[in-house]
Amino acid sequence: MTSLSSQERTVIQTLLQLNYSVCAIARFIKRSPSTVSIEIHQVTPYKAEIAHALALKKRHLRGR
Repeated sequence: MTSLSSQERTVIQTLLQLNYSVCAIARFIKRSPSTVSIEIHQVTPYKAEIAHALALKKRHLRGR
């Protein structure tokens, strides 16, 4: 699994604000709906900057 980029997270945040569904967002960024759903539920309410910082922290903890 490849992680989402900062730009993809910004797109997710924007499309959520425009009330797009998880499936529509996934199609737009060409990712699995489950990937988008998991990403959205990591941070509530969803903020791209916070989600990206959290992902980088988790990656660092895994030793990458």
